[in-house]
Amino acid sequence: MAAMEEILDLIYDSAGDHQLWPVALSAIADLARSEGGILFGQSVTAEQVYFDFNGRLNQECNRAYQERHMQNPWSVAMEGKPLGQLVLSDEVFELGKLRNSGFYDDVLRPQGIGHNAMIALAARDDFRVAFNICRSERQGEFEAIERKIFEALAPHLRRSVTLGFRLTAYRALRDAAFELVEQMADGVVLVGYGGDVVYANEMACSLEAQGTLKFKPISTWSAPHSRRLASLVRSALAGKAGGTMSVPSHDRSRLVSIVVAGLRSRESGVLREAHIRGAACALFIIDPLQRRTIGTQHLIDAYGLTRAEARVAASMSSGGLPSTSASASASALGLSANTVKTHLRRVFAKTGTRGQAELAALLTALGVVKAQDARGENVDDRRH
Repeated sequence: MAAMEEILDLIYDSAGDHQLWPVALSAIADLARSEGGILFGQSVTAEQVYFDFNGRLNQECNRAYQERHMQNPWSVAMEGKPLGQLVLSDEVFELGKLRNSGFYDDVLRPQGIGHNAMIALAARDDFRVAFNICRSERQGEFEAIERKIFEALAPHLRRSVTLGFRLTAYRALRDAAFELVEQMADGVVLVGYGGDVVYANEMACSLEAQGTLKFKPISTWSAPHSRRLASLVRSALAGKAGGTMSVPSHDRSRLVSIVVAGLRSRESGVLREAHIRGAACALFIIDPLQRRTIGTQHLIDAYGLTRAEARVAASMSSGGLPSTSASASASALGLSANTVKTHLRRVFAKTGTRGQAELAALLTALGVVKAQDARGENVDDRRH
């Protein structure tokens, strides 16, 4: 039990510090008596891995996977599987048949790997975030006890990945760009240990003014939904997983989604740097009719981007997904691919992001990449 609690702490700390993922994956592998694990975000169609966190697996074999074997028997078996569902490789593809594949020869055989536990954690269009724990042929197939471990961890892994994407937006706070967080596309409410609201951004305040939310205490207009929300907040404040719920809007015209997640020490430290103290729990409120676009001028002002850099940033993260290639953006913007790559490197440095996936998460959270044309200008400022 103590080992599981330590792993949960690592999983949630990894949302705020992605460099902890290899440590968390190695700890999960140890608990499941396995060789190691990996968590990655990729587009199979674009044949590109946007990020990967490797817990003790062979890096040369990982490169062989990215260069030649993103389409393989295991990835094909995972297509269409529900998010959060545990899939054991031996249940979807026999090891004997797998040995006849180039994927086995190039990626698995050099490591002695023969078994894999897989969970899809996030997906949108062709972009996927996946969790894998690998076991050697000598160790044999996963047993019932390992299945229970993975199934218990699955919701926490999913929430940590989601929270990690959301928390990317708080880099704006660290870079003295508080006005950007004020204009985020989603409502953000931070709750202290006593259950009091210590911060709410402009969008959240708008939802309170409409009557969908209440801040004293944090609740909704509906008593049953308020009890559910209070239960999720208590869970998050107690160090548990929190959760997700939907609540009807004040006029009952639509459902508003609320994601509740506890903030661990590392995220709280980031917020203290922005003079937000005592935050222990975060609520992200997604209202489909309140999503809006803020102009790229805010990126220019907050991060010191040139207008050309802001245009490239928006184009490369079109739709909030890291799936646009440099050549496609170059064609759309009338630039050379090398110029786009140069601008993108500067954007990464100025925004503090470590790749296209983090940049896309930042721009999506801030609402920059919605409804823009190739020039990086807003084509529709109406609320959706």
